[in-house]
Amino acid sequence: MSGTVHELTMPKWGLTMEEGTLVKWLLDEGDQIEVGMAIAEVETDKIVNVMEANQAGILAKKVADEDDVLPVGALIGVFTQGDVPAGTVEEFVKNYCAANESEPAEETAAAPSAGGSEPYRLTMPKWGLTMEEGTLVKWLIDEGTQIELGMAIAEVETDKIVNSLEATHAGVLKRKIAEEGDELPVGALLGVIADASVSDQDIDAFLAAEATESACPSMTEEAPVVTAEESNAEAGIPANRMVDGLIPLARMRASISKTVTASWTTIPHYMVTVAIDMGKAEAASRELKQAGNKVSINDILIKAIARAVQSYPLINAAFADNSIALHKDVNIAVAIGLDDGVIMPVIKECENLTVQQIGMRSRELVDLAKNGKLGKAELSDGTFAISNMGMLGVEDFIAIVPPKMSAILGVGMVKDEPVVRDGNVVVARMMRVTISADHRVHDGAYAAKFLGELKSILEAPEAILS
Repeated sequence: MSGTVHELTMPKWGLTMEEGTLVKWLLDEGDQIEVGMAIAEVETDKIVNVMEANQAGILAKKVADEDDVLPVGALIGVFTQGDVPAGTVEEFVKNYCAANESEPAEETAAAPSAGGSEPYRLTMPKWGLTMEEGTLVKWLIDEGTQIELGMAIAEVETDKIVNSLEATHAGVLKRKIAEEGDELPVGALLGVIADASVSDQDIDAFLAAEATESACPSMTEEAPVVTAEESNAEAGIPANRMVDGLIPLARMRASISKTVTASWTTIPHYMVTVAIDMGKAEAASRELKQAGNKVSINDILIKAIARAVQSYPLINAAFADNSIALHKDVNIAVAIGLDDGVIMPVIKECENLTVQQIGMRSRELVDLAKNGKLGKAELSDGTFAISNMGMLGVEDFIAIVPPKMSAILGVGMVKDEPVVRDGNVVVARMMRVTISADHRVHDGAYAAKFLGELKSILEAPEAILS
């Protein structure tokens, strides 16, 4: 049996991904590839994902170099199955590149089929480090449909979130194996994609062979890790002196630029500010620390937000086309400043956590962020955000609403201020917070009532500390 040649292309992880950076090859040319084996590290949107093999073979040629920035669908390497002469591999690369150069820009991400007779396994994906299974909610295409790279194939639910399963392989959906409503482990077979020329008898034979195998490895598994970006020196910024010139955006800064520009230009922001007496909250924090519990003002604030949201659920919602997406869980994204930018890991289900548990989780996320070990699971599913710059001496500021949320709270420093109580001027420990919010989801009066509730909770914090 003659061998076949297959392409390795820049994957598409998520609806908005347009390009990725090949950070590191994890295999050498000539290495044997097994299904599920890590092939390379690819960076997109601040996260380095591990690209894993969905077919076995030999890595015959590396086409892309490390640090290359490539569009989705671009050829990064070639692997072979069976005996294939070196000249055949070179010819395949040449023809692949020529074919892509001759196509319109919007079609260059389509995945050509080299060994078209070999069916492709469509499996339950692994989205995030903790995902073990998913539910096939809905098929979005019928058997016989021509599939293009990036096309939405099905809806899959995991961790209460429904995501679109997008095609990483072109062909025809020859067979649906899983049914809507099926709850399946990662790697379970959902369907079969093959070239249009493949007969039903060939698919039956392929499935019969599948039935004899003991395992169903996953199609494309992500084990995302965040790495530290280049330092100022690496970016070419001289220390301790001003210069003229241009420096390229680091990958994290470029991702932040894209995100905040989209948020600021598409979300109609409004802002509301309130001053809160934090005297009792500070005293409670000190008492907890003396008792051996590391609880910060920020931890108490997060718990107070989770409690206040229960009375004003639209603050925890998001705009979705012509609808408002409500969220039962309060998942609070916390801004963490790094040397090369800001990242926002999420503390999930804050309404069900104690202040002490929030403190522990917060410290865990800060440690992961500073060591470059945040994954997709820690950076997704936020429903509300908080950015605290009080430790930097900032009294108040305006933050930008993150995507897929409707509000973010900008938190200033706690400081002594004169206030009037019962006709007397006294010194109080005051803190100003400013909510930036999406006017499509709620209005200023609604946000003001939410802040009033938050103020009441923080000025009498016993209820959230018990």
